[in-house]
Amino acid sequence: MGLFKKKKENKIKGKENLPTTIFLNPTLKVLEGFKEDLNSDEPIVRLTKYLRERFGVHKGDYVTLKKDGMTVKAKVEVSSAADGNSIVCRLNRKARDILNARIGDEIEIIPPETIILLIDTSGSMGDYLSGMIKMDAAKDAMKEFIRSKFLMNQGDKVGIVSFGEFASVVERPSVNYENLENRAYSLVPNGATAMYEGMSLAIDLLSPLEGAKRIVMLTDGIPTTTGRLAIITLAKKAAQKGIVIDTVGVGSPFDLMGYDERLLIRIAEITGGTFRRVIDIQQLPGQFIELAETKNYSYLLPDSDKS
Repeated sequence: MGLFKKKKENKIKGKENLPTTIFLNPTLKVLEGFKEDLNSDEPIVRLTKYLRERFGVHKGDYVTLKKDGMTVKAKVEVSSAADGNSIVCRLNRKARDILNARIGDEIEIIPPETIILLIDTSGSMGDYLSGMIKMDAAKDAMKEFIRSKFLMNQGDKVGIVSFGEFASVVERPSVNYENLENRAYSLVPNGATAMYEGMSLAIDLLSPLEGAKRIVMLTDGIPTTTGRLAIITLAKKAAQKGIVIDTVGVGSPFDLMGYDERLLIRIAEITGGTFRRVIDIQQLPGQFIELAETKNYSYLLPDSDKS
């Protein structure tokens, strides 16, 4: 397939974008690693059971450590039982040297996340917008999202769910990015807009998983199988399960056949996600790159830190 490439796109500005300051990475205080880690040439981070469960990682997994713009991938190991539920991590000398971190400093932990790309495949996605078929633009956007995840190299899993006449799982979450890209190009517009069923299917896929969970939902129309209230109730269910939903509205919400912008904004507000209005379809890939590169860990913060 060749090298993956990222493109820079201008951000859509305006009131339609909710604040992105909700993206919060938990910061942990650095403690000294174990003696047996001293001679390891591999960066090691030791996390308590409490934090491993919060981040959805296990012994032997890898997370990204970040401090002052410097990053390093580190192997997760078990911390001291004496650390309890403290918001701390233990770094071996190799990890501390790379990050230029001292005992007592604070660093960010960037654990993997699992994302479902929830894509509207209703018949109207076969229409032209700004000189391009909307479904083709959605496929390009998904490609850029998947390639961005590949380049980030943080172990993020991506899955694909479509909703048109029916909702279906196109691909379960995985890190097989090449296969995901191929599957994205298999989508075909057809029928109605079963948004409720698509959201429900995506939520069911993510619910049993640990760690950061997110849905990126793209649509160009209003739901045709249920009313707004049912979908808002479903968004509340997602929020209770720690699932963030970012919503993307394609086309103009002011058209007679356009999407329900208030509904998409409400879904994002309830779950702690963002809403994006994309009138110029050429900007859609850039928006998906931004969504790929910006993670949301608000649900991983300790309960005592949440407002």
